[in-house]
Amino acid sequence: MDQASSKLRELWRFAAAREFVVGRDELLEHGFGRHQIRSWLRTGRLLRVLQSVYSYGRDVDSSNAVWRAALLAAGPGSALTGLSACQKWGFVEMRQTIPATIEVAAATGKARSFMGVSPATRNTRVNVTRRQYNESDLRAKDGVALLSPVLALIDLAGSATDREIRFAFLEACRLGLFRDADVSISFEMMVGRRGARRLRPLLGLWRPELNRIRSVFEGLFLLAWIERGYPMPLVNVKVHGKEVDCFWPGKGFVLELDGGTYHRYPAQLNIDLGKQAMLEAQGLTVARLTFGRFEADPWREVDRVAAMLGFTEAPSKG
Repeated sequence: MDQASSKLRELWRFAAAREFVVGRDELLEHGFGRHQIRSWLRTGRLLRVLQSVYSYGRDVDSSNAVWRAALLAAGPGSALTGLSACQKWGFVEMRQTIPATIEVAAATGKARSFMGVSPATRNTRVNVTRRQYNESDLRAKDGVALLSPVLALIDLAGSATDREIRFAFLEACRLGLFRDADVSISFEMMVGRRGARRLRPLLGLWRPELNRIRSVFEGLFLLAWIERGYPMPLVNVKVHGKEVDCFWPGKGFVLELDGGTYHRYPAQLNIDLGKQAMLEAQGLTVARLTFGRFEADPWREVDRVAAMLGFTEAPSKG
């Protein structure tokens, strides 16, 4: 095997392990000269994705590949932050395969912003901010460097809407990425940071039960319930062999939270009604609350459920 073929195979293996994305410095380290890089760009073996970052043999076709490219362009030690880190952690929904904006934190270099240059990335903007962070703040997910869930959420709070922050916080809780120990750390990290004013109230409402939610709707109900100061239920526990959303054992009261299209299917509706009939036959009281009704007036619905339980005193909404 000649030297060129050997080099080609080595590059293929290297790139394949990294979503076929390579940086200019990495190519030079693998023995590729500047002339050869230019030649491969002309022949299409390499495609420029971002500044000094290339895709081998094809354009990028996944968010992971674009995130890797952005980190290579930002330089050593960089990590996804803010919206991008939240998307990678999974507590902010990806609306498109190739993200329109990528947020990167870099410990060195200057803050800057640049656009992608390949067909897949030409509408993608990479924003690099200068940030100081500790080694313990960094994580890796699927080979992509990103800041911890706590830092990602704090950075998101600097630019997102209140609704987006609340949903992201609850999704992080649902995924088990935000726990008791993270609350005190978050308060410390928020000092002097943008978005702290909007995130701080959510941290004050955190309870262990939020880590047991199955949906954002369950989390929204519990946040309103906590804010009103009512006694907490058990969340997503089995009662007489059936899992229920909220259960107050001392009251023999079950609340089922019906959110989204999942509960609209006839088969699921029949299952829900069958479970309700069985629980009621065991002497329990079962109430149901839809997301639409809750969203129309959360405080009214929370107080209505509380009244059914006999909790008549509610403190101020704050």
